[in-house]
Amino acid sequence: MPVDLEQLIATGIGRRATDGRCSATKGALFAVSRSIEALAGQLADGGDPFAIVALFEDASYFEFERRRYARLAAAGTVIVGFVGAGREVDLPEGVHHLDVDPSTPLSQEWSVLVLAPAVTAGLVATDLHTTVASRSLERGRLFSPQVSSDPGWVLEQAERLLPGVDPEVAAATLALGQAAADREPNRGEAVLREELGSGWWRTLTATAALEDSERQALTDALTGAQDRRFLDGYLLRIGTRAPDLSAALFDLDDFTAVNDRYGQAVGDTVLRAFTGTVRRHVRRSDLLLRLGPDEWLLLLPCTPLDRLEERTAAILGAWGATRLPAPAEGLQLAASAGVGRFPAAGLDLDALTGAATRAAAAGGGCWTTLPPSLG
Repeated sequence: MPVDLEQLIATGIGRRATDGRCSATKGALFAVSRSIEALAGQLADGGDPFAIVALFEDASYFEFERRRYARLAAAGTVIVGFVGAGREVDLPEGVHHLDVDPSTPLSQEWSVLVLAPAVTAGLVATDLHTTVASRSLERGRLFSPQVSSDPGWVLEQAERLLPGVDPEVAAATLALGQAAADREPNRGEAVLREELGSGWWRTLTATAALEDSERQALTDALTGAQDRRFLDGYLLRIGTRAPDLSAALFDLDDFTAVNDRYGQAVGDTVLRAFTGTVRRHVRRSDLLLRLGPDEWLLLLPCTPLDRLEERTAAILGAWGATRLPAPAEGLQLAASAGVGRFPAAGLDLDALTGAATRAAAAGGGCWTTLPPSLG
């Protein structure tokens, strides 16, 4: 079906903004950011004046981009900001520092803006402080994104970010964006802007859809928890920079007897009910995996061991108080657990299983904590 160009342009050239229901993973944001940075690189290669403004959530992330931004600084204006990092950060020559107050909303953003008389582009994403199951902890973090090639929008975002920059540098940067906003684009430029904006938005949404499909393929159909295949890939790709993991392995007490007495239908009800009990006591950023017929692994990134023990106790207590519908309304439910804290790349499932087995042998409905040397 042909597109009415005039109607397309009237709806807002190149603008794709969240409606509050959209989210994108960090992996998707990486792809769009690289595209916007490449646009700045093309301007640099062509000798066109430009400025790029980038906001990093942590100074350590900039180390992976240092060379890229140093090359851009040799040809244009480059401004970078970090949350909670002052001017003591060692920046490449020509890169200007953007002060970010950790107490302001800017501290929750990932932003990349390019301003030039010829073209503008921008990505602004707010951290949702949650994750989805992904190939690594970092790539699974969720953000609420906005992306646009509309000069007015990009200029508005730059004006919001630049008060923390040297006034002369900020004024020169805004002048580049204003030049683009004041110039009426020809038809070809209007189409290019729309293609850029829609292409970036497709990257955000298509990447999210693909990652969701991958998660579904690695999900246990009965309970909705991730399966063992997901865990294998997750641990393989988790990387050395990931934080330590607090982990709890749960095993349902006497589950085989439940199946033998009441049948598989009741057994399936038990499995789904236990999954729901766990999820009511954890965060969305915590990962729940079904490893075996009646065995679950709960991974809690960035969580102290004592907090894991509190959640384990709450889960086991809630499960013990659960009552099933007829014909199993009199069934006394219980589970045992092994808990411990591990380096992200050194999760020891055998040690956790052994701890859960010891808890069950002690009477069930309790947990065993691995000593620090093992967990």
